[in-house]
Parts: sequence; C-alpha cells; structure tokens
Amino acid sequence: MGAGGSFPPDVVWVDVGDVTLGVVRWRAATGVPVVFAVHGFSGNAWSWTAVARHLGGRVGLVAIDLRGRGLSHDVDGPFGIRQHADDIAAVVRRLNASPSVVAGHSMGAYVALAAAERHHHDVADIVLIDGGVPIRVPDDVDPNERLDELLGIEVDQLGRVWPDRVAYRSRWTEHPAFTDMMSPEVERYALSDLVECDGGFRSRVSERGVRIDGIELLVDAELSSMLERRQGTHIVVAETGADAAPPPLVDDDTIAAFAQHHWRRVPDTNHYSVLLGEPGAAAVAEELMACFG
Repeated sequence: MGAGGSFPPDVVWVDVGDVTLGVVRWRAATGVPVVFAVHGFSGNAWSWTAVARHLGGRVGLVAIDLRGRGLSHDVDGPFGIRQHADDIAAVVRRLNASPSVVAGHSMGAYVALAAAERHHHDVADIVLIDGGVPIRVPDDVDPNERLDELLGIEVDQLGRVWPDRVAYRSRWTEHPAFTDMMSPEVERYALSDLVECDGGFRSRVSERGVRIDGIELLVDAELSSMLERRQGTHIVVAETGADAAPPPLVDDDTIAAFAQHHWRRVPDTNHYSVLLGEPGAAAVAEELMACFG
C-alpha cells in the first residue's frame, strides 16, 4: 500500500458497449467509496495523481481516459459531451459502483454535469473543478476561433511533432501556467500524452475529438445551461486563467449569478494548477471527502 493507506495505481480496461476505454485506478480498502474522475479537453487520467495522493486511500479514485485521449486514444469517436457522459455512467456500472460521485475538471466538468443529468441512478453527486459554467460566444465570433482562444496551449500542441521527449517537456515548462509546477507527477501526466511517430513524438490526443467536443459546448444551448438546472453543487475554481494571469475562467460575476452552488476559489492557482498543483489538489480532495460527510 502507498502513502496514507492507498494502493499504487493500476490500469484497467473497461468495456462500455461499443468500445473499450482505459482507466487509471487508485484503489482503497474494501468498502471504501469510489470517486470517478474526468479530465479536460486534451488531458488524461494521470492529471488526477495529486488528488489521489491527497485522498490517501480514504476514498478510491478511478480516472477515465475519454475517447480519443490517453489510454483511449485509439477510440475514434463518436465524440460529444453526451457520449462521454454515457461512457462515464457505463464505467460506473461495469465496476459495480452505482451510484458514485463524479468529479470533472475543465471540459470534464461539463461531462460530469451531463452524466448527473442523464444517469441519476449512477451518479450520486458531482464536484466540478474550474469548469461547467456557460461559455458565451458573441454572434460575430467564429466558434472555432473562440475555441482556439480558450484552449491555448492545449490545441497548439495537437498535430505537432517533437524530436524527443525533452523538447515536448520544454514546451510545457515554458508555459506560464506550468513554469513552477513541473513535479514528477506533472511530468508523468505530460509525457504520458506522447506516442511515437515518424520524426519523433506527437500527442495522443485526437484533434478531431477535441474540436467536436469544444464546438458542441460553445453552440449547444442545452449543454451550456446545465449548471442552471442544478442546486448545491460543490465547485472549485482557480484564481487565474489558463495563462496564469487574470481573468479567471470563472469570474466573480458568474459566481454571483449561480449563488445556489457552493463555490471555493483556491488562491495562487491557475486553470491547470487548481487540479495538478498542491494547493488545488488538496482543496479538490477536501471537497470530494465532503461528499461522504
């Protein structure tokens, strides 16, 4: 057993009907509740490592690689937030864990919301991390341009080829959100995204999947209004945005507009470190533990 009574993580393959998805599982003792975790647009399951460490075996954690990402990178769709939500519920059922808490970061927050709405028998509660709020696109703005603006480094890396792992790692360390955050855990998360190709290495992430999921969030009114239809959701948000600078993805006006939820802003965090970094991961773990009260 690892620190705090948790077991080392292992990889599990789960049949969700039409495809098989890879998940990373941090197990805990028999009878301990399990949280199912969903990464962001181009993330992967290893983004939850610091949260799992802070949970310390008090709660098990199953982090799912969505279609077109991580261990599931060979799954070429169908994509879409609803499809991902159905996959999450299927994994919960296949692991005999219904109903369970589902946590989601960034795009994963919308997946968690959709899973709760579509599969209430499988999802007992949700915790959202820097996501889930409506994303407004002005009528005169191209949704693809808005998506590129929102994703920044995440979309920029897709389709590129790096000569070696060192060059890819440098791409992250040079980014302001990661400059002071490259722990062994974060490095594992970043490097696990790579796959060999002609000329070196490329990201495993499906750009097609990212764009389908992202555009759907920007133009689908039903998805953008999910938070309005819930009450009392625990939401952890960062102090700054994806570039480690203001404004944050979730501003104070948005929090005031959704006062029916429980908000927690974590100081000295950005959109990535609110999950991957120490203060953020500790806060997320506390909110997850609160679900079991």
